[in-house]
Amino acid sequence: MRRAGTLIVGALAATLAVPVVIGGKDALLQTLNFPAHGYLALFAMIVACWFARALKLQILLHRLDLRPGFTRIFAISLATDFAFISTPGGIAGYAAGIYYVRREGASIGAATTIAAADQLLDLAFFALVLPLAGMTLLSSELPAALTMLAFGASALMIALGAAVLVARRRIMLWLVGDNALARRWPNLRRRQQTLHDFLLSIGAHMRLLAGAGTMNLLALAGLTAVQWLSRYGALWVVLSMLGHKVSFALTLLLQSLVLHAAMWTGVPAGGGSAELGLSATLAPWVSMSSMATALLLWRAATFYLCLIAGAVAISVLAGRRSQPSRTHLANPKPAEESAA
Repeated sequence: MRRAGTLIVGALAATLAVPVVIGGKDALLQTLNFPAHGYLALFAMIVACWFARALKLQILLHRLDLRPGFTRIFAISLATDFAFISTPGGIAGYAAGIYYVRREGASIGAATTIAAADQLLDLAFFALVLPLAGMTLLSSELPAALTMLAFGASALMIALGAAVLVARRRIMLWLVGDNALARRWPNLRRRQQTLHDFLLSIGAHMRLLAGAGTMNLLALAGLTAVQWLSRYGALWVVLSMLGHKVSFALTLLLQSLVLHAAMWTGVPAGGGSAELGLSATLAPWVSMSSMATALLLWRAATFYLCLIAGAVAISVLAGRRSQPSRTHLANPKPAEESAA
């Protein structure tokens, strides 16, 4: 816990230090002069992001016959988001998502499926949106390398997904198939069987989610779009209100690429490196003083506020344990899984 707190404090310090170094004390003063309706717009966008993600989680849970109240689902969504943005690479977000869904009565297979489906929807959104954003910028004066990077990142995500899908049986055989080592060590064979049952459970639950129907799938896609467009739209709104008419597609593309790269620096939410990357790539369109102010306001909406809301949600969830609302679909019978 102490190390996690140190990482969060370090990330907060970095997100404040870089804009102050870039824009000086004037950057802080300009945030105080930012119009009240601008703050309201930022708050509305982040709340829209929160509700979209919570509604997406609710649809996934209901599909597996888990029906906690929406208030609790909203708290779970905020707590999971806190784990994502407060740890390097967002690694704790996956564990938090599984943990909180498990507390609602889901099996480990069902909870893992929910977490995986949430991430797959996000990846599908970015795989589609990145090339679309790149195409809208083809006629601009932007470096062609930026557009190619957007297409390349999208192609890589699609290729990796397709490779896993095509090779899934071979991967399954490699992980749990009979081999000389398993025959020699019975303990290894038992572990293989446990993993085999776990993977079968995930497969059964994934088929349940995939069979949700056209309307549910469209709703999931729409909510995922609202979640990320509102979150990544915050920077564009701030820049617009500061008088810089930067393309929405450009800010979306740069955030998608810079933030995801910065997340792997070891600092939660890419603190510091994301600010440096965005200020450098947006320098041709935004002055350093305005960029510094925009970064402070952007982080206030997408990082500081989310940390506060997530911490409140975690404390609420810690004080109230939910009774499992459903159990019969949370852990499908092995016979049903094998038949599926």
